[in-house]
Amino acid sequence: MRWIALVLSLWATAATAQTVLFDWSEEACTRWDIPDTPARFWREGTGVAMIAGSQASRVSAGPDPFTLERRCVVAYAGDHDPDPRSHDDRVWIASVWSHADVRIEALAHVEYHGDRHGTCLAGTYMACWRSSVIALESRDGKTFTRAPGPPVAALPLAYDPAQKRRSGYFNPSNIFRSGRFLYVFVFAEAHGAQARGACLLRRRVAGGAWLAWDGAAFGARLSGRIGFGRGRTCAPVSGVTSTLSSVLRGEDGVYLAVTPRSALGRHGIWLQRSSDLLAWSAPELLVELPLLWRRDCAAPAAYAYPALIAPGSPSRNFETLVGEVWLTAVRMPLGPDCEVGPERDLVAWRLRREETGKLSIADDAP
Repeated sequence: MRWIALVLSLWATAATAQTVLFDWSEEACTRWDIPDTPARFWREGTGVAMIAGSQASRVSAGPDPFTLERRCVVAYAGDHDPDPRSHDDRVWIASVWSHADVRIEALAHVEYHGDRHGTCLAGTYMACWRSSVIALESRDGKTFTRAPGPPVAALPLAYDPAQKRRSGYFNPSNIFRSGRFLYVFVFAEAHGAQARGACLLRRRVAGGAWLAWDGAAFGARLSGRIGFGRGRTCAPVSGVTSTLSSVLRGEDGVYLAVTPRSALGRHGIWLQRSSDLLAWSAPELLVELPLLWRRDCAAPAAYAYPALIAPGSPSRNFETLVGEVWLTAVRMPLGPDCEVGPERDLVAWRLRREETGKLSIADDAP
């Protein structure tokens, strides 16, 4: 009983410190206009824009990350194409990179669900799920189109109607810059020659193909070209067993990443550190919360899709850790049946940085 009381106390503390960035009950343009990926921010003119993509992704904008208005125009949505080779079934904008010349690039998480199209023998959601990542582009920051070329990350084999578990590349992190390159993480499920884990991809800032770390160099192009072979799968980075959903580079050159995970019976959002992006420290619990995929039916809500933002970062894309740092996540109230519906809010906690470098939830967020 003491342990249960402690957990409830932690949840209450986290709840009272939350700042709401998107209130579904007041701001949703349609019933299913929901935050359904980690929040991504970029500078737009003299203000800020934000997207937390859904199957019909929309942008919010305002003078700062805490004062945003919803734009009801759909920025991008998939075409529900029944052909898995099109990578155009259900699509979520997941990452955004804004250039100084007003060009905006994005990476999108794509899900193909064979159970919906009658192309999968198992006939169930999880068993028939194949994911990939595609590139999008925009000239106005309001609407996006598909960029030409192959997928950024797709398995090098045809969709198997007999598959029995989900497969592919999932959930791109934010895009972040280091030197001449842009980087992003995607999460791979084990399938054939592809090992399970976090794959690191990079591309020159000026353009070109995204290439994944293959264990020795950035030499793997995950374009989905059929046939396993060298250069067609990634080597997951070490120390990471769950999705790295958001990465910031500190002024000391150390990268901080957040990941939702469960370990040692504790569920919540964890922090990991790296100096080279290839080897990561053991996870540190940042905040204990009931997670969407490890939900506690006695809790009032479940949480998912964490991301970090430093509002004072001079970067157009807020990927550097300067000044205050905030943690954002999607909060989903649980119904009597322990299910979640469209009612989802994007919330944020201000983090406190101690002299040791440890981060924790501040209890005095405005």
